Amino acid sequence: MKYWNKRLQKMTEYIPGEQPDNLNEFIKLNTNENPFPPSPAVLDALQKACNGDLRRYPNPNAQMVRELFAKKNSIAADNVFVANGSDEIFTLLFRGFIEPDGIAAFPYPSYALYYTMAEANGIAYDKITLEDNFDIPFDEFLKKKYNLVIIANPNNPTGKGVPIDQIKKFCSKFKGLLVVDEAYVDFYNETALPLVKEFDNIVITRSFSKSYSLAGLRVGLAIAHKEIIHGFIKLKDSYNVDRIAQAGAYAALLDDKGFKYNISMVRNNKEYLEESLEALGFINVPSRANFVFTKHPDIDARTLYEKLKEQKILVRYFAGPIQSEYIRISVGTMMEIKKLIKVLSEIISG
Repeated sequence: MKYWNKRLQKMTEYIPGEQPDNLNEFIKLNTNENPFPPSPAVLDALQKACNGDLRRYPNPNAQMVRELFAKKNSIAADNVFVANGSDEIFTLLFRGFIEPDGIAAFPYPSYALYYTMAEANGIAYDKITLEDNFDIPFDEFLKKKYNLVIIANPNNPTGKGVPIDQIKKFCSKFKGLLVVDEAYVDFYNETALPLVKEFDNIVITRSFSKSYSLAGLRVGLAIAHKEIIHGFIKLKDSYNVDRIAQAGAYAALLDDKGFKYNISMVRNNKEYLEESLEALGFINVPSRANFVFTKHPDIDARTLYEKLKEQKILVRYFAGPIQSEYIRISVGTMMEIKKLIKVLSEIISG
């Protein structure tokens, strides 16, 4: 820490979900990865991209991905930015879309990286506690002159979705920049993307990590007014998305059949997981994502997390008010879910 500046010394460190070296020994249900592999068409495109052209730089703006996503969503390519994962988008937002003396606001509990990225860029922020039913209290975000607000829809870690009419109503009143993180939206397709044509103060972010099974490639999207997109391009690293990642993302967008099949499998497994948890007495938060935020009335969340880990099953436990009462369980394969339920039943009966 000898050469760390004051900001780095003070900022809270973001701790990703556990990624053990002996991963094949675990059932991994802690980081919301898709339990199913990319489609054969995507894997084939990735293999073909591993050729002599790797000696060349990639297209600096991932133009083919921009144009294909725009075409599929009836918008202009100028409204689309391709990033090195959604994380890059959040970094650029704090770096270029809020003044140093501005203030941001985020729901709590929500994706902790928002808080970390704000601190890393020296941006002050408030946490607005969710309502008792985990809905977002939009009126609270209007009581102060916030310059930047980020909400996740569905929210992480709760999984609750936000009706689009509520987002539209808030956007029409809010004077700052609203960012809607739609990392999990594909599982139930309640997107605010059409609002980009109506408002110039909204940014929608998307991820290829969850619904497209491409967490290892690190590809994200921002959809917004073309002036905001130009700002992202101006700020980003010159070649922020590599040639292989662009090939995989493009192939994934083309493969509608594989995408729909993957989504249906995840949704079916999630419903089975929810029903199985309820049968064991768990209380689930209604989820529109590929995970379940749940608690048991008789066993505290940290104990459940630790006992599951002893059995080589990883789920996510979050310290802090409210969220520490729950564990977050990613949807796995049917075999993984049945093993999880068996072990949970033994923990409860024990």
